[in-house]
Amino acid sequence: MAADPGQFAQHALSQRTFRAFSISLVSSMGHCHPGKIAGQGVTAGTGRRRALFRLRSPVSLFILNRFSFAVALGAASGPKGCCSLNPLRQVPWLDFPGTSAFWPTRRWRRIMYRWLGVLFLTAMTGMMSAQAPAENDFAVVASVAGLEENIEHLEAMRAAADAAQEWDRDGFHFRLDQLMLAALARAETVSLEASGTGEGDEIPVVRERVSDATSWLLETSISRLEEIYSRISHERLKYDEFDSGLQASVSAAFVQDLQTLIFEYMSGLGALLRVREQLGLSVEDDRDAFEEFITRNVERLHGQIRLDAQTLTELRRTLRSDPSNEDIELALRAVDRKQSRNLANMAAWLDVLPDHGVDAAGHRALLIQQQGRLGAEILRRDVFASIWREQTDRLWRNVSRNGPTLLLRVFTFLAVLVLAWMAAHVIRRLLETVMNSAFVRLSQLMKERLLTLSFGITFLAGAVLALAAIGWSVMPMLAGLGVAGIIIGFALQDSLKSFVAGWMILLYHAYDVGDYVQVSGAEGRVRRMTLNSTRIATPDNTIKLVPNRKIWDETIVNLTASRARRLGLEISCAPDNDMDRVERSIREFLAKHPQILNKPQPEVYLARIGSSEMVFAVQPWVRTEHYWSLQRSLLKEIRQRLERDGIS
Repeated sequence: MAADPGQFAQHALSQRTFRAFSISLVSSMGHCHPGKIAGQGVTAGTGRRRALFRLRSPVSLFILNRFSFAVALGAASGPKGCCSLNPLRQVPWLDFPGTSAFWPTRRWRRIMYRWLGVLFLTAMTGMMSAQAPAENDFAVVASVAGLEENIEHLEAMRAAADAAQEWDRDGFHFRLDQLMLAALARAETVSLEASGTGEGDEIPVVRERVSDATSWLLETSISRLEEIYSRISHERLKYDEFDSGLQASVSAAFVQDLQTLIFEYMSGLGALLRVREQLGLSVEDDRDAFEEFITRNVERLHGQIRLDAQTLTELRRTLRSDPSNEDIELALRAVDRKQSRNLANMAAWLDVLPDHGVDAAGHRALLIQQQGRLGAEILRRDVFASIWREQTDRLWRNVSRNGPTLLLRVFTFLAVLVLAWMAAHVIRRLLETVMNSAFVRLSQLMKERLLTLSFGITFLAGAVLALAAIGWSVMPMLAGLGVAGIIIGFALQDSLKSFVAGWMILLYHAYDVGDYVQVSGAEGRVRRMTLNSTRIATPDNTIKLVPNRKIWDETIVNLTASRARRLGLEISCAPDNDMDRVERSIREFLAKHPQILNKPQPEVYLARIGSSEMVFAVQPWVRTEHYWSLQRSLLKEIRQRLERDGIS
């Protein structure tokens, strides 16, 4: 198949036609089948030449493009057009032999044809790639034209908004703001596209048009921001923070929407300024005006937050002195709502300030102080330094202004506390002396609790007097303690039940430390008592801790509460003994026993008689501390006495 590259290069080919032609050309030069070339690539020769001319890999195409593009341009512009062979002789890695030896050789002719095909493909690829910048420039021109149409529409909307009636003006302005924000975003995109264009004849004109459009948007946006702030001021004059009607609520919501709109303008304007700076356009005047606008409004908001903070402090101080004043409470809530909105707006401003080179350390410190929440901002050196500096200055101002008064109050407070502590100790000593006297009989736990209460109440009264001496209001503090007591009472109901039960046990003298009791399924000697629980040691020395609320809900048996207890014994003997003699022998023994009480008199009587024995009941009275020892030994001693008297 014969092919004329020079003739074919004169036609404008599409990409698909160019590819088909290239495959056919290389096929004719290399005597290869077109399908083989399209599927596997062009192969020429053996060994390294076969690897050199393999076109299936994109890397191989890239290498061929880089190495032979200049040669292809020279071949296309030579004296014989695209088929000129002079540039091929200049290729350093092709060492062609002489003409007489080269042309008759079929092998070299095939190599030359293949090189010509590769050069032709490279030249056509370069010409098609050169059309891409032109198409990109055309797209940028179209985008700029669309942006200019948007600006014309915005100008018409501004004129319509200015000519509209007052009740329709807000709707026009809302739509105008939407279109302005969209135009700012589109201007940013167009500016980025213009910064990536080439160096054609129309490029300077395009960039100038972009500069004019973005300048108009910047000036108009700043002017619109001023109008928005004027609208906010107008709404605040109509309804203040103390109005709570329907219209006032709608106005407050409208003002907050305008604040949100301001921050959207800030974001769009900041991005547009950065893009204009990338284009090399002059942004100094616009940036200065923008930063001046931001600084002025942020400083105004900063001052308003500090003023409202002082107002809130004064209102809270007044409300503490007059808690029933509803007007002050309403004013406090209104200013607090206003402060919350201003703090939210300041947080939004702080997201904008770093992008425009405005120092935000002082504003961040103010936000942290007023919100009372620590965040990652506190770790920044400038923010921490600002907070530290402000707090230090405030401390020194207070010390220099109120130093003598503060020292006098501190001295008075400490002096009253010391006197209260001394008085509490004196009262405790006197009360302890009275309770240890013979005519006062109290349980050990009752004595300890009364002594503790006397000291605590006396010292607490002294602390209240100390606070009153330095000018602090005691009533709100007492009210707060009452509320806290109620909350704690609900949270600790079971513990409070045991606490109250402990006081009831003390007041009724149910038992004391050292008593032998039977309570709530436990029996033993009381080792320790508190207002919440009782520690009992059983006869086998097992320690049981019983809550007082369980003890008080059940029957309490105190086996050692009385000074004397009665023993109950039974003595059996043979039925043939004289009953009077047996009874007389037992009574004589009890009368002579040193640990048996004569008053009340011990009781001895015949309890029952049977065919094999008769049983006498013996019930002497003993001291409580001798009860258990006599119960174990007295029966044996009586039996031994009867045996000595000859009673079996």
